[in-house]
Amino acid sequence: MNTKSKIGVFILATSSMLGYSVNLFANPILPKKPISRICVVEGQTLYQIAKSSQLTLRQLYKFNDFSPLSDVLEPGTSVFLEQKKRKSTQKEFVIVDNSATLRQIANQEGIRLKSLTRMNQGSSPDEQLPKGEKVFLR
Repeated sequence: MNTKSKIGVFILATSSMLGYSVNLFANPILPKKPISRICVVEGQTLYQIAKSSQLTLRQLYKFNDFSPLSDVLEPGTSVFLEQKKRKSTQKEFVIVDNSATLRQIANQEGIRLKSLTRMNQGSSPDEQLPKGEKVFLR
């Protein structure tokens, strides 16, 4: 036996004598943290959100799938402060209960619009989806 194997055996023997085992190679399972987002209040602008969150406007536009035509943020809109996920971790699909767009569903579910559009071929981001439409999230 070389020196390394003696040390390894000693550590395992000592830990088993104390009543617990040590697994040096285990990967801990960490809970998934929710994506950081804020809810817009009356009169708040993207510039103010970027400044208070220590982000650039470019980062906010990258993290969020805002319509190119909308400059004004409406109160209650979610603004993501980090990159959204590519697919849902909880739901496989949603059924549209009121007319909605893929852009709105992407913001509600915290999924990237590009991924959502790819999973639901044939729908454009701003097309009104009919009530009862099944939208896949993964």
